[in-house]
Amino acid sequence: MKKLIYTFILLIGLTTVSCEKEKDKSKLYLLKRTWVHSYEEGYDIYRPSDYKKFPPSWFRQTFGLRDGYKCSYLVSAPNDGHYMEEGTWRFDEKKNILTILNRGLEVVTCFEILELKEDILKVKNRGVVECY
Repeated sequence: MKKLIYTFILLIGLTTVSCEKEKDKSKLYLLKRTWVHSYEEGYDIYRPSDYKKFPPSWFRQTFGLRDGYKCSYLVSAPNDGHYMEEGTWRFDEKKNILTILNRGLEVVTCFEILELKEDILKVKNRGVVECY
């Protein structure tokens, strides 16, 4: 009988760990896409690039998060041109912080994720200093 109880407890524990891992994977899965700043909806709202046709804008922050923690992000050039720069990203699951870094591993931007769903990324800009 004791063996049966221990087995049952072990199975519950493994199921809980498995569910927590799936939850973490789903956050990473949801993050891995191209996000576009939808400032018409609010200062800290990003939408997937295929969410809608965004109105024309002088500069609309865009960043794409890919497998292997690689990313690209839109940069405004001194001549008012725009180009995509390559970098990396990291996600602190405990603090819910998304950080985008350039090739030199310097912080480009840092967000606290307030809401993350298939069609919305709502963030609080933490500034470069608060990321360390």
